[in-house]
Amino acid sequence: MRQIAIFGMGSFGRALAKALAASGVEVIAVDKDKERIEEVKDYVTVPIACDTTDEKNLKNIGIENVDMACVAIGEDVEANLLTTILLKKLAVPFIFSRAVSPMQKEILKAIGVNRIIEIEEEMGKEIANTIIAPKILKRVTLGEEHSMVEIKVPSKFVGKRISELDIRKKNRINIVAIRRNVPEIGKTNGSMTFKEEIDTVPDPDTFFDENDIIIVAGANKDIKGL
Repeated sequence: MRQIAIFGMGSFGRALAKALAASGVEVIAVDKDKERIEEVKDYVTVPIACDTTDEKNLKNIGIENVDMACVAIGEDVEANLLTTILLKKLAVPFIFSRAVSPMQKEILKAIGVNRIIEIEEEMGKEIANTIIAPKILKRVTLGEEHSMVEIKVPSKFVGKRISELDIRKKNRINIVAIRRNVPEIGKTNGSMTFKEEIDTVPDPDTFFDENDIIIVAGANKDIKGL
C-alpha cells in the first residue's frame, strides 16, 4: 500500500489528506499545530504534531520510507521551503510542494521538486473554464492545450449513431466513454429503477440518448467548438 506524508493541515492539506485516506492510501499527516492534527486524526493513518523544519523530527517520522511527500504549507513560506529542502536532503523519491508566490515558485524549481502546486492559480483557471464553458461537468487537464472533459451530450447528437456523426474526423475529438442510466425492472414487485453504466469502448453503431453524459478528449479549442 502506498504511503504518503502530507505536511501542513490547513484547508488544502486537510482536504487532500481526507481524500487520499478515503482512497485507501496510508497517510501520515504532519503539522506543528496540535489542534489541526486533532481535526484529522480519525481519518489518517498516522497523525503527528511536530515542527517539520527540524531534520530530526522528519527522521523520527520515518520519512525515508514514504513513497511521496506533499508540502501543503501555504501561510508560512519559510517553513514550506525549509521542509521541502529537508525532504530533498533525506531523498524522498517524489515531492509535491505548494507555492503561493512567483518567487517561491522559482525557489522550488531550483530545489528540484517534482511538482509545484499553485492552488490559487489552478482554481482561478478552473472557475474561468466553468464560466466560459458551463456545459462542461468535469475537466481533467492533459497539458497546456488539451483536456479530457465530461459533458451532457449535445442535442444535435441525440438519436444519431457515433459512426454517423464521425466526431473524430469532423470535430477532431475522441469519445472516451459514454455514461448513461439504464432502466431495470424489479424481479419481485416490477418497479423500475435506473442503474448507471459506463461504456468505455462505445460501439460505432451506438445511438446517443438525450440523457447521456459523454467523456471526450481533444484540444481545448476543439472541445470549445463542440
